[in-house]
Amino acid sequence: MMNFFLGVDLGTSSLKIILGDEKGRLLGSSSSSFSITSTQIGYSEQNPKDWLSAFELALTEIIQQFPEIKKSPLTIGLSGQMHTLVLLDSYGEVLRPAILWNDGRTTEEVKELKQLVGDHLLEIEKNIPLEGFTLPKIRWIQKNEPDLWEQTWKFMLPKDYLVYSLTGNAYTELSDGAGTIMVDIQNHCWDEALLNKLSIPLDKCPEIKASTAIIGEMKDELKEEYGLTGTVSFVLGGADNACGAFATISDRQTQGLISVGTSGVVLAYTDAEEPKNLGKYHYFNSVIENVHYKMGVTLSAGYSLDWFKKILSPTESFENFTKTAEESMIGSHGISFLPYLFGERSPYFDTNMTGSLIGLRAHHKKEDIVRAIMEGIAFSLKNVYENMGYGQTSRIKTFRMTGGVTKNPFWSQMFADIFQAKIEILAFDEGPAYGALLCAVSGMQDEEIIESWIDTNYVKYTYIPTKEGKKYEIPYQRFIQFSRQQLTNH
Repeated sequence: MMNFFLGVDLGTSSLKIILGDEKGRLLGSSSSSFSITSTQIGYSEQNPKDWLSAFELALTEIIQQFPEIKKSPLTIGLSGQMHTLVLLDSYGEVLRPAILWNDGRTTEEVKELKQLVGDHLLEIEKNIPLEGFTLPKIRWIQKNEPDLWEQTWKFMLPKDYLVYSLTGNAYTELSDGAGTIMVDIQNHCWDEALLNKLSIPLDKCPEIKASTAIIGEMKDELKEEYGLTGTVSFVLGGADNACGAFATISDRQTQGLISVGTSGVVLAYTDAEEPKNLGKYHYFNSVIENVHYKMGVTLSAGYSLDWFKKILSPTESFENFTKTAEESMIGSHGISFLPYLFGERSPYFDTNMTGSLIGLRAHHKKEDIVRAIMEGIAFSLKNVYENMGYGQTSRIKTFRMTGGVTKNPFWSQMFADIFQAKIEILAFDEGPAYGALLCAVSGMQDEEIIESWIDTNYVKYTYIPTKEGKKYEIPYQRFIQFSRQQLTNH
């Protein structure tokens, strides 16, 4: 009987499921959306029950499309939005709306953590405290909703709450656990010294399991509801970016990941030696046992281009809008764009930074501004990458690229020239859901099935740095200078 695999990605605005089989074939997908609520400035919350409803709708659609999976063995892997805090009581009921990763209420808690345990966090958790991480959210709950904290049986992360609801098992894994900044990165366990100092009982933390280990089966009553008669097993999978890397990078020694969606990410696996330049990037556990990764984020990447298009050419197609940039030249005739529309994450970690178009003159045209924005996004991600401790002599020779940028050959070539590295684009780009599916495949521990999936996602397009690419160095240094000037002025 054919084995089937589901990759489930629980994002910030929707849940996506992809279906594959043991022959390495991607068969179909479905999705269901949900909303964010904000009761006051800086607050960003969701009802975890909405995630369950979205899963139910998406899975039902997949079953309707592929009824043959009803009787077959299913293995399900998950990926999910990081850092978001879910609180459950001893009956497994949700105590309050989940506080999302992009919630900004914890500025005071971040300041407090820097004073109390800042050095400890950098040494053991390998990260500085930020509003997005889970620990400051827990501190906020302890101070502002102490009765709810007292009632809390377990805190959870979104994908782990979904697994708990479907199996009854309360676990997490290291890639998501690392994003709480409460995990000892090197020793792969909850940091009990930190928990004790901050009055967080260890038994409120979910037990840590391997990302690709089968941790349970779907509850019988749920299987009956869906009409599933075969075994339905779960692996925990991993955090969204960890799963994105697992889906995309095939050679950890020489490849990195560039993702350009609303935000932008640069990610590279790292050796076991003590990381350098900590605090300029994120350093997390991956879904691969005993492997870590460095990651930096530009908050407004593709969003910057989308934002400007809505202002300048709301009715023009995105393809035509970006094509105008080809009429400009490298360096955009002296215009620099700083993509800090939401402040900035890596490498500056400053919410007060602002987006800027610098160097505008009367002779500039639309194509110069559009190109400047495209260059500025790529420059920002290169700056992120270099602050991760990499340079032109880096071991990373190839970047696998994902996101909307992959549909634009001109912009993809620009990235190859700016990074002075080969850019590869894979045959299909299913993002974290594909990484979650691969975690499910790995859970089978069948080398033949794993190999079939490795061979499936071949390199479709390759971009090589051109001789002209060296000309980006001057505008890139100008970008760095303007960014540092703005940071200093704050």
